[in-house]
Parts: sequence; C-alpha cells; structure tokens
Amino acid sequence: MAGKFSKSSLKYQIAEEIKKMIFEGKLEQGEKITELQVSQSLGVSRTSVREAVLLLEQEGLLISEAYKDTRVTTISQEEVLEILIPMRLQIETFSLKKGFEAWEEDTKSQFKIILDDMKKATFYEDLSTFIELDIQLHGLIVKSSGLENVVRIWESIVNRIRLHFLHQNSRSGTMEKWLDEHEELVNVLVNGNSVDEAIEALKSHIVDTNLPDVYLLD
Repeated sequence: MAGKFSKSSLKYQIAEEIKKMIFEGKLEQGEKITELQVSQSLGVSRTSVREAVLLLEQEGLLISEAYKDTRVTTISQEEVLEILIPMRLQIETFSLKKGFEAWEEDTKSQFKIILDDMKKATFYEDLSTFIELDIQLHGLIVKSSGLENVVRIWESIVNRIRLHFLHQNSRSGTMEKWLDEHEELVNVLVNGNSVDEAIEALKSHIVDTNLPDVYLLD
C-alpha cells in the first residue's frame, strides 16, 4: 500500500481502509485495534497508522485514551434519540425548505437513480450498499440546498449516522420495509408540488424508520 501513494496522502488512505472495515462490520463496536495490527495488515509504517487514527478520532469513529487501548466507538440508543435524530430533523428539513423549489430534473433524477440502486441492493441482500445509498439519498437532500455551512454540519455527523444505520439495521433485518419507506419518500420528493408536503414526509420518514428499532442498539 505504501508504495502506491504519496507520503502526504498515506494517512488518508489508511483511514479509508479502517473506515471500510468498520462500515462493512469487519471491526465491531468497541473492538480494540493496534498500530502494529494495522501496520502489518496494510504493510505501512506505525507512524502513518498513528496519523490515520488521529483523523478517525476527529471523525468520531475511533476513541483512544492515554496509555490505554484504541477502540472502535460505540453508538447508543441515547445518542440516536437525543442527538442524531433531532439534528437530522433540523438539518434535513431546513435544507429541504431552502432547496426544494429550486430543484431541477437532474436532482430529481438522482433521487430516482439512488432508489433504483436501493432496489438492487435489497434484491441481493447487500446491507452495506443499502446503507451507503441511504446516506447518499439524505445527503442529496442536504447538498442540493446549496448551503455550504449546512453541508459542513451534515458532514460532521454523517459517520455517526452510518454507525447508527449499520448497528441498528444489521439487527433488525427488514430491508424490504426500508425500501418501501424510501420509495414513499422519494415519490413525494420527486412528484410532490408542495414543500410543506415534502417536509412532512421527510419528518415522518426520519422518525418512522428509526424509532421502532432503536431499542436494538442497547
């Protein structure tokens, strides 16, 4: 790996590899990782691994304590209920309110493409791909608002949202239900004429797709 990338980009490449292992479920919540383990696995220096770990700590995916272990962070029911869902409601509905009426056919086509890919992921029972598409769909709502400051706030919590989806959805096993719920939302986003209707559909979607199964996190 070290031979393929410049020294300045290596820590980011290592961070992406660790992220991939987390989001594919190869590294579990609370699992210990070591610089030696990662450096040997990827064929890179421990210094580069240490730099990558610092990046992932900033993104909320790893946590280290002085003179103790580095572990994959956990996601709790309390965090989802008290922080992530309220933040998502604020960020996504605000973005929708600001961007909905300016959407052109290209934006609506992107929603349709994501939904079609979700159908394929459901058919193949590919949970990790479905989760990434779910993130893409909600990220599109935020990014199509054109509000860079709001996009930055979204990006600061998106990895915590990924962890929430990964650990809750891997235990609930209801991909067909999630697909139906996203299909209903996309139908309103693409075919609806009222921003108020779209906002209500989005609010209901965020709450209804999460609250019934959030107990699975604890």
